[in-house]
Amino acid sequence: MADIYLIRHAHYAGHSPGYHAPDDAQLSPQGGRDTIAAAQRIPVVHAIVSSPLRRALETAEILAEHSGGLRIEVLPELREWRSPTAIRAIPPEDFPEDYAAWRHTRLLDPASRYGDGESPQELAARAARLRNRLAHLADRYGPVLVVSHKLLFRALTEMGPPASVFTAGPGDTWPFLGFRRWDSKAQYPHCIQLPGVRVGVWPLIRQSPSPAPGSPPASYSSTTSDG
Repeated sequence: MADIYLIRHAHYAGHSPGYHAPDDAQLSPQGGRDTIAAAQRIPVVHAIVSSPLRRALETAEILAEHSGGLRIEVLPELREWRSPTAIRAIPPEDFPEDYAAWRHTRLLDPASRYGDGESPQELAARAARLRNRLAHLADRYGPVLVVSHKLLFRALTEMGPPASVFTAGPGDTWPFLGFRRWDSKAQYPHCIQLPGVRVGVWPLIRQSPSPAPGSPPASYSSTTSDG
């Protein structure tokens, strides 16, 4: 089977730690510039497969335009975790009080939902279906680049309990434009370490501006909320 590469969308307007972006959040000017630069560094692929959410689709369109006019196929299954409407596009300090309680509940009961959001179990089931779909697309087109989101990529590539996608490990922070080659042929599908990368996900470009002293770089945000 041909190679499958995964890349998270670029920086979007309104991003902040703990923020759950609305579906129509668009790339920031910096995100657009970073994506143009990243297009010069991705391996040769025959097609791009994208989430339908605006920030991912805009990333895919820029990558396609600056990579020889690649075809784009949109897969609804690649959308980010469907966060509850009650917490979307608001700062974390304004989240409903009972949402914090649900975040503990989901660890013990992954089938539970908060409001109209997607349960961890539903996200895991969607990722399982997506593994087969992407493998078929790679067989059809050849090497493909998949543009999606942080939590979806964790669900796709990790084999832990469903709720584990909400807890970042040292190697799965998925920065903006974080990039990995995915081995879907393995018994337990996972991302392949790329040359020159010691740990975690390789960002094709580091976002600016530089962070304040003592804080992590923007491209290595450790928050698990936004996708």
